Amino acid sequence: MANASCPRKEKAMAKILDLGARVELTSIYPHFHDISIGLYERSNKSGTTEFQVHSYAARDGVNDCLRHVAAAMVILGGMVLVGDGGRTVRFGCGNQHVKACRRVFIEACKVAPGISLEPKPLKIFDKKTERYVDVEKLSDREAYRISADGAEDGKARRVAAITGGLAKLADISLSEEGEDVVLFPCSGGHNSLVGLLLVRALNVRAVMREEDSAAGRGVLSAPSAQQPS
Repeated sequence: MANASCPRKEKAMAKILDLGARVELTSIYPHFHDISIGLYERSNKSGTTEFQVHSYAARDGVNDCLRHVAAAMVILGGMVLVGDGGRTVRFGCGNQHVKACRRVFIEACKVAPGISLEPKPLKIFDKKTERYVDVEKLSDREAYRISADGAEDGKARRVAAITGGLAKLADISLSEEGEDVVLFPCSGGHNSLVGLLLVRALNVRAVMREEDSAAGRGVLSAPSAQQPS
């Protein structure tokens, strides 16, 4: 009897391995029966990195839920859908941007189905300093300059902090031009991604605490562990 169960276990394990490496986990998705949803990274035949939204939950409607998360990633992160399943995405530039994609996935999982979504603007009000922060896309390359309005006192320091936070969240470099410019190593347009990350760049420490907390909230359950109760 023990040997008879081995093929099923091997088949399930192969299915898990085919997903690729797990990038992020939402252990409790609050908009659909508290299921767990994972984001997985893999390379396609051409070597381009793709990300698949996946859950082992066996409830009716799970696939619609996963497609909703992927669609939200497209809008919020400026990503593109891959294939016919509606659950796999990648960045249009072809680059990995794994760290940035993790944040896009986290934010997409916060959006309830049926909510109308738009890309985040490249301008935001900074409550900490009561300034408006703007991001300008530089026309000659994939670089973005951060600026702020208001009094000069403390402005440069705050702009540098936000720029550094944006670079950290996107895992990109500061430009040699100064502490107010970030530079992507690729082309293809990143306005939506920058707009999304700008919201969190105002308080990077809170983002890091959130990610650390999420990392400690369990693992994605195997197929048999998320059956309907």
